Amino acid sequence: MSAVSLVVFLALVALVCGALVWGVRRVAPRRVRPVGIGLGLWLGATAALAASGVLSAFDAVPPRAPIVLLGFTGATAALAFSRLGATLAQLPLWALVGVQAFRAPLEWLLHRLWSEGVLPVQVTYAGWNYDIATGLLAVLLALALWRSDVPRRVVGAWNGLGLALLGIVVATAALSLPTPFQQFAPSTEAILTVPLIWLPAVLVQAAFLGHLLVIRRLRADAASGP
Repeated sequence: MSAVSLVVFLALVALVCGALVWGVRRVAPRRVRPVGIGLGLWLGATAALAASGVLSAFDAVPPRAPIVLLGFTGATAALAFSRLGATLAQLPLWALVGVQAFRAPLEWLLHRLWSEGVLPVQVTYAGWNYDIATGLLAVLLALALWRSDVPRRVVGAWNGLGLALLGIVVATAALSLPTPFQQFAPSTEAILTVPLIWLPAVLVQAAFLGHLLVIRRLRADAASGP
């Protein structure tokens, strides 16, 4: 990874973590400190896990990496449907949508990492990853929500599209790992090393969390009536 790519990657991780802290500060100020500590522990623990080489033991039965990555997703879902998740869902809808704009520069970065020989083509927009559309549309939709009311079905459609595109790239990356289930090559095993472990452990989870919070918000709005 080049120095430019490393800086951009770390900046995106910091941006996403900062957005979460900002959101907590806005709706639940007393939880800022524990959330900040939790984020620090999560970053450190996932980096240590990747550095240990445990995730790269692809000869283990069953393979550890897919189980751990699935655990990341489970933890994110638990957070989204927790009391803290309910509180975060009270953020302005434009903010819940707008934070997903980070996915546009992230897709540019993934393409750059492919050109540097770090990641395979299938997880970029030169391959099977079209998630850049989610980030670009998030900017337009967030601006529209900020300036005026937008039909909730439009927000729901964008959210569904974003979830689908996220699912495609996650599935492609998982099926590119050198496990008995591998369907695509070259391998994506670089995402299991430091610092790229924060791609599935932080950036992907941030995108997933954002979609789940939008779902909670839309359901709450529907329940409250017109």
